Amino acid sequence: MRAFRKVLAVLFLMAGIVVCGVFAAERTGVPLGHIDRVLDTPAGHVASLACAAIAGLGILVVAIMTLAERPEITCVHPAGNPDIEVSLTALASAARRAAPGEDDVLIESVEGRVAGKGRDEVRLTVEAIAFTDQGLDALAQRMQHRVETACEALLGTPGVVARIRFLPSKTTIVTKEV
Repeated sequence: MRAFRKVLAVLFLMAGIVVCGVFAAERTGVPLGHIDRVLDTPAGHVASLACAAIAGLGILVVAIMTLAERPEITCVHPAGNPDIEVSLTALASAARRAAPGEDDVLIESVEGRVAGKGRDEVRLTVEAIAFTDQGLDALAQRMQHRVETACEALLGTPGVVARIRFLPSKTTIVTKEV
């Protein structure tokens, strides 16, 4: 889908450049010479109309996307109760605190996203660096359980799904000869 969007964006950009260039040249009285003769042909008319249509359609799509953009949801409603809100920052803080437990890990980041119709579900992604190479599956399950338990205790209701991602260690060893 991204490649298709890029192709459409390039097409929109090129059509906009053609339309704006021809319009500006005609309005300022710059002689178009050869371009004017091309635009007088039936193919030139079709090309100019196609460029104008593509530019107009692109402007319409951008306007609709801008008006229809939804604000990012930053609070979760426990048990679907609209009167109670818990911020994602609070849940991320609880997850960051609960994730390491007694294990030898470093929490790099915690990101959350609110889901569900009633904004009553949270999906957390915990990125961690493990200082061990063995038993990562068991370590991830323990961390996931601790995060979900801590966040559900904060919310007072189930509705938290935690995902644990292990990152490569960023440490480097520098040796210096004396």
